[in-house]
Amino acid sequence: MKLLHFSDLHIGMENYSKLDPETGLSTRLLDFFNTFDFIVETAFKENVDAVIFAGDAYKTRDPNPTQQRGFGERIAKLAKKIPVVLVVGNHDTPNAEGKANTLDIYSALEIDNVWVSRHPEILQIPTKSGNLQVVTLPWLHKNDYKTVAEKLKLLYDKITPDSPAVLLSHAEIVGAQFGSEKGLAIGNDITLPLPLLQDKRLNYVALGHIHKHQVLSNPPAGSPREAGGPLIVYSGSPQRIDFGEEKEEKGICLVELSVVSRQTSDKYQTSYQFISTNARQFLTITVNLKSADPDPTQTILDEIKKHDLADKIIRLVINIPAGLDQDIEMDKIKKALSLAHLVAGISRNVERLEREKIDFGKDVETLTPIAALKKYFEAKKYPVTKQKALEKYAAQLLE
Repeated sequence: MKLLHFSDLHIGMENYSKLDPETGLSTRLLDFFNTFDFIVETAFKENVDAVIFAGDAYKTRDPNPTQQRGFGERIAKLAKKIPVVLVVGNHDTPNAEGKANTLDIYSALEIDNVWVSRHPEILQIPTKSGNLQVVTLPWLHKNDYKTVAEKLKLLYDKITPDSPAVLLSHAEIVGAQFGSEKGLAIGNDITLPLPLLQDKRLNYVALGHIHKHQVLSNPPAGSPREAGGPLIVYSGSPQRIDFGEEKEEKGICLVELSVVSRQTSDKYQTSYQFISTNARQFLTITVNLKSADPDPTQTILDEIKKHDLADKIIRLVINIPAGLDQDIEMDKIKKALSLAHLVAGISRNVERLEREKIDFGKDVETLTPIAALKKYFEAKKYPVTKQKALEKYAAQLLE
């Protein structure tokens, strides 16, 4: 049985965008739609048995109609051929229990082949390769986490050995490595212990919420569950949201549950493949200039030429030493960056020299202006001839 596991679409993240002239939409909104198209095409190409989504469809709890239409069109396209299971994430969850979440519309319309889970439960999903048991743990309100261990145990007890079982959850697990998404958090920060997910009756745990792809538990091949529980994976987000994710690989997980023995309770062996998506690339170019550089503009241009800018979101950081007297021609710099999809910013960080404190001695208040000036010139180590000339002009000004 093949599954496609993905999460954290965050449709509506439109920072670093410009207007697309053909559609009138934000180019970043189109980036997220194009990535979702890639996910749909991959599901069909790989002939998967089910698609499992681990939460956070949108950036906010109140997506606009355009964002909802884009997400819904692609879910409908998937559901025509493949069962789709969606769990609710923190960005999908309303701040009041009586309000609908952003995915409830699919349950309300009773769309065939789409299951939406907003509370812990076990779903029986019919696929072309047989039944799939999906235990769900959506993002919960804070008080609901007090009994989550008991709820999960009851659900695990309902798993039968005749078909594979997976846990689909949007949660923060102890030991997981956060990326820049920590600043996007909506709701509580409850962290669950890893052992809650390591029940040997599970074949795979599909996680969402953390944008960095990572494996929390990967038992040795041959005895996957008896060696410490199921394979536990955060798929990560399929599209970058900012420069904090610049170096993170973005993608989805293709999961395969293979039958290794029909005579034992542990008859399924799990493996997965991480598939990179067509995520927009972010690139930071840093130039460290030298104070003796005779042509800093050309130095910056040479550094820019080393990089492929096409279709990337770029930021340029120029570190300028305090002693650099040459001008930087910004018009040439901006022209060199014109091949980028978007220039997010050009930072000119000018080094500041520390001011030297001059010791005038205890009798500073008795010094005449010319005497104080002499001490200043001596501290600066001006040539004697220059000192005399400056003292002459200072005396004339004082007169």
